[in-house]
Amino acid sequence: MWEQIVNLAISNGLFAVLFLGLLVYQLKDSRTREQKYQMTIEKLGNSLEIVKQVKEDVEDIKDKINQKKIVFRKVKEKTNEEKA
Repeated sequence: MWEQIVNLAISNGLFAVLFLGLLVYQLKDSRTREQKYQMTIEKLGNSLEIVKQVKEDVEDIKDKINQKKIVFRKVKEKTNEEKA
């Protein structure tokens, strides 16, 4: 197939050969670029999962701190009531 296209381009002149060369170069370059994009997207997806996990961990820590604050307030209120 490529041989027929090359022969047709050669028979049509220099600009057809140049166009064909540019087309082949562009197709190869696009394929390489697409592979790089796919790898970048995969890496970003993995990073996003890590960020989500860290967010959940931070929320858990905040919940535990808030629970401790509530317990501390109750203990403090009881001691204040006992003093009064």
